[in-house]
Amino acid sequence: MRKINYFLAALGAIMMASCANDDFLGENPGATPQTKEESPILFSGGATNLTRADLYGADAATKLGGKFVVYGTKHMKNEEDETAANDNVVFKNFQVAWQENTAGTTESNSSNWEYVGKQSYDAQPKPQGIKYWDYNADKGYTFYAFSYHKDSPTADAPGLSYPMNEDKDEVKVEKTTSDGSSLYNKGYKVTVKPTATLNNLYFSDRLPVAKADYDKIVTLTFRNMGAKVRVGFYETIPGYDVTIDRFYTDEDADPDAEPATAPITSFAAMKDAKTNGFYAALQNVKKSADQTFNVTYYKEGTVINRPKLTQPTGYYDYYLKLGNGTGIINKKLSDNSANPTWVAGKTADNYYIPVYPFEDNTTPMLVKLDFTMTANDGSGDVIHVRGARAIVPAAYVQWKCNFAYTYLFKISDKTNGTTGDVDDNDDPITDPEGLKAITFDAVVVDITDERQETITSLSSNSITTYAEGAIANEYKKGQPIYVVVSNNSDLNGPNHYSVITPSGIGDEAGEAQVYKITDGTTEASLLAHLNGMPMGITKEAVTATVETKIPLADGTKPAIGNVKFTPATAGTYAYVYTRTAYEAPEYEAVTTDTYDSGTTYYLRSGAAEPYVYYAVPVSNEESFEKNLDKLYKVKAGKAGTAGVYDVKVIKVQ
Repeated sequence: MRKINYFLAALGAIMMASCANDDFLGENPGATPQTKEESPILFSGGATNLTRADLYGADAATKLGGKFVVYGTKHMKNEEDETAANDNVVFKNFQVAWQENTAGTTESNSSNWEYVGKQSYDAQPKPQGIKYWDYNADKGYTFYAFSYHKDSPTADAPGLSYPMNEDKDEVKVEKTTSDGSSLYNKGYKVTVKPTATLNNLYFSDRLPVAKADYDKIVTLTFRNMGAKVRVGFYETIPGYDVTIDRFYTDEDADPDAEPATAPITSFAAMKDAKTNGFYAALQNVKKSADQTFNVTYYKEGTVINRPKLTQPTGYYDYYLKLGNGTGIINKKLSDNSANPTWVAGKTADNYYIPVYPFEDNTTPMLVKLDFTMTANDGSGDVIHVRGARAIVPAAYVQWKCNFAYTYLFKISDKTNGTTGDVDDNDDPITDPEGLKAITFDAVVVDITDERQETITSLSSNSITTYAEGAIANEYKKGQPIYVVVSNNSDLNGPNHYSVITPSGIGDEAGEAQVYKITDGTTEASLLAHLNGMPMGITKEAVTATVETKIPLADGTKPAIGNVKFTPATAGTYAYVYTRTAYEAPEYEAVTTDTYDSGTTYYLRSGAAEPYVYYAVPVSNEESFEKNLDKLYKVKAGKAGTAGVYDVKVIKVQ
């Protein structure tokens, strides 16, 4: 009879996905054979951190709080199934503890991990004994494991954990031996108190070991059961510094009310101003209440046997709060997407803040805020913008355990907030949405009271860009980029967060296009260019496709309409969705010598087409006759229409 050999590869990795999300899943070394004739149960340790660097020894022990609990069964003549009938328990919640500088002091300890003589998690009266492979178990073994520790150190284990049985006041774990439906549901029932630290809770992959692999090292891969979220902002408004004044939510939305209210799905309902951190309307699991959930395992695909959480059965919040104290409020925002201004959490964990997983979420994240623009040219000019809004589609906020998510929000000169007065719903009363640039031109003509007026029509939809594998919007040449547009113009209607799916690639109404454009182009200048203004912009069409699914970092491909393109070179690119195509007006020279005060007259500039036509006031017949040979007017029935576009400028490295 040979003794069982163990190797612990504690991969405590947190996965990341967002407007910029990345897969931080590490690789484990797999099973390798022992050379001893008879090998004791041996434990070694490894963990993967957020930078893909593997941690071993004391570093791994710290990650796991210096301990884990293993549950193992053997299967004699029948394979494991959804029942408990074929499971012969070998390890009944055995505790394996880290002991510094003890490697090789006992037969069962080669890497400072020891279980013989320890007390089990179930606190059974007899100490744990050594275990051996049973070659009569023809159908293999199956192993499960978990680990949890409190943040507070003890005197005899500084920086590590309390004894295992004292952690149950924060996290209680019960092994599930059968639910009658699937062997992949034979995981754990977990109860978590509000005082618990979710990022200290790890479960290993479900690990079957075939008879041919007996006497090899058994590798247990641990994954964190929490998720992490970080939020950053940056601005691209030329000539101004930007600070956020407040966020908005709806305090009346409460799932625990009698009767319960629905999740927040309207910007108009978000009236409660908050100045103590980042707020957004988003259904999520409440951290301030007891939560109970099951740990089960994926049963197909590339993630087979990995642990996952069923939705907690406790309480929910309808708004998301992140940040410690004022956090992001009144801070000068970065103007660089690669180094945004982050919402600060309680720790310096790269600005990530722990949250519960919520794979079943079906509501988008709605962000509504006010911000202030302060001119950085020394003039002291200050502009207050109210009611700026953004939508993150639901597919991007379905948080999974062992993942981290980054959300970046850009404040640009294409903001959908208003600098004017708003009504009770924070909608503009009379003044328009968006920033209207003050522009100047000089046209010298022989007519009095010269004047140029330009009107640009802007839409107010949120555009989310995503590059598979990108961190902090570091979009790179040769890597696919996905673009999703969500409607937020119907603030009080039922479809204000719906995804707008282009009907094709092109410049007709309802279609999208991607261009490579002149560096330095902004959303505002591109909109003017698309509406026929001579902005000095060059644009070259880039091959793009309309996709029905988008691949996220966790390997899933949720159905969500979007446009995909792969930039071949570094530079500036633009996504353009045409809501109403621009139709240029047609002009003709004035040939009649009869002055009409109701007609708008134009002057033409440029030596060749495309000409630019400037409206000029012709206030009397004398002025009309004097400049008759220079004047133009719009042809009857050819006034044209302004184009309405959703645009986003994307920098590619």
